[in-house]
Amino acid sequence: MSKIEMIKQYYEPNLGKGLPDFKVLGWESREAQYMRFEMFGKNIEIENKKLLDVGCGLGNLIEYLSEKGVSFDYTGVDISQKMIDYAKKRNPTFRFLCLDIFNDNTFSPHDFDIVYTSGIFNLNLGNNNEFVEIALKRLFYLARSVVAFNLLHHKSPDKDDRYFYFSPEEIVETIKHFKCDLSDIQVIEGYLKNDFMIICKK
Repeated sequence: MSKIEMIKQYYEPNLGKGLPDFKVLGWESREAQYMRFEMFGKNIEIENKKLLDVGCGLGNLIEYLSEKGVSFDYTGVDISQKMIDYAKKRNPTFRFLCLDIFNDNTFSPHDFDIVYTSGIFNLNLGNNNEFVEIALKRLFYLARSVVAFNLLHHKSPDKDDRYFYFSPEEIVETIKHFKCDLSDIQVIEGYLKNDFMIICKK
């Protein structure tokens, strides 16, 4: 089974069951899902920026930012057509595309001011360290100013074999080897017991 099929099989069966969004997406609670959004929103200037949401799921980031009164130019991408269909129905004025951003040339270099992703590195696919390096290179390729993402923390007190956990220090070292000429790499910890966010600014 391909990695993409593994991901789809984890998430898509939750659709259409009347579950709250956070359960469909595998988050522990709505509060935890939105806390990740909050760390993103309060540490980055998003107003009037062109934003790419990688692994957008149901488009919940739109709802969070809209509730905060932020104006932004949004594009959401996901490998699941079913997720994209749900997201489009709920947010018809925003752009959603079903594609594998890591193997697709739809976008040009630095097409977006900000590239954000939440949760795409969580599932244990057997090649997570390799995937995160390949994926981050692609995100930096697409971002003009900021790349922001979260990962599960290797010091999480509640580990589950279905998921993969990372060391913040190792991820920072990986990024430094990209030679992207970054002005800042910010590591944010402590907002959740099992999570950390990294914000890279060019």
